[in-house]
Amino acid sequence: MLNRRSPFAPLVAYAAVLVLVALVTLVLPATGAIGVPVLPVGAEDVREAQVVEVISDERTESQRGNVRHQVLLVAVGGEQVQIENVVVEGGAGGYTFEAGDHILVSSSDVTGETRYLIQDRARRAPVWMLSLAFAVLVVAVGGRQGALSLGALAISFLVIVRFIVPAIFSGWDPVLTAILGSLVIMSAALVIGHGPSVKTWIALAGTAGSLALTGALAAVAVGATRLSGFGDEDAATLSFLTGDIDAGALLLGGIIIGALGVLDDVTSTQASTVVELRRANPALGARQLFGRAMNVGRDHIAATTNTLLLAYAGASLPLLMILAGQSQPLGILVSYEQLTTEIVRTLAGSIGIVAAVPITTALAALVLGAGFLDAPEPVRPALVEEYRTGRAAD
Repeated sequence: MLNRRSPFAPLVAYAAVLVLVALVTLVLPATGAIGVPVLPVGAEDVREAQVVEVISDERTESQRGNVRHQVLLVAVGGEQVQIENVVVEGGAGGYTFEAGDHILVSSSDVTGETRYLIQDRARRAPVWMLSLAFAVLVVAVGGRQGALSLGALAISFLVIVRFIVPAIFSGWDPVLTAILGSLVIMSAALVIGHGPSVKTWIALAGTAGSLALTGALAAVAVGATRLSGFGDEDAATLSFLTGDIDAGALLLGGIIIGALGVLDDVTSTQASTVVELRRANPALGARQLFGRAMNVGRDHIAATTNTLLLAYAGASLPLLMILAGQSQPLGILVSYEQLTTEIVRTLAGSIGIVAAVPITTALAALVLGAGFLDAPEPVRPALVEEYRTGRAAD
């Protein structure tokens, strides 16, 4: 029975996950098999600096709008230099600065003289503060489970930046890379975030099956709509800079990774539901477990159906506004690759999420209904005595 397991089993599961993560994020990059090339853009030296004083600040009118011309005294690299900042108010990158602002500047040598150019605002401090606030809140509310979930989150980030991205740059197939990376991510997320247990293994299997289905549906949808992958401006830029990235496969890989996070939530919840039903009533068979757990699963589907739609709509809001301002009817607009791409991403991911509910529930019901889980976990005597003492005191 799964309740009668070796006390060392959790340690073995944790060790196996950590070894797998180390292989793809440390060992594989160290061999030189994968790596991120330096793209021919943004290669200049960029440093953080601080505005010491605004020497002058003039506003003039032009056909493009109000133009601000600032002369700033900036502290950079242990010296103070003057940098001009000319921008159109309200335009893209139209930043104006005040004394004390932190900025990013690039340097270049012109006829033996170092000249500086403002690139952007420096936002490192507020980003770290927001990240710290998030981590503190997760630990404060979630306790040990919250701390473990932060560890799983860190591993997911490492797998993406140390394996998935370098592997695609190195010529690996984006779809295969996304699947392999997703397998590592979901193993770490489920085992570390939820602990090694029967619920975890069922959720892991359900996620793998649902992820495969999502990938297959996405491939069919991308092929049927004949998407090139260039509907995303960033994908077009990346293809131009590298020349050998398969934008269509990259789109499929992105759909798979995008659906992974929600699949994790759905499968772990359904597996947990079936386990608790079995523990509450060991007499329930596979059919009864499936039917009762699906009652919860239908509520879960109703709650998560809009998840990917809202996520993609939020990320693509400027595009939606541009399309909404067109004179063509909706039937014409949906044929444009930019909008079709977002629709395929949303629907393929959502279908995978919906399918994950019956897949995971059926798998859990079959495993647990066959008796692989003992009767409800015994209540510890210490807790019983504590409860009786509390009742007597009342």
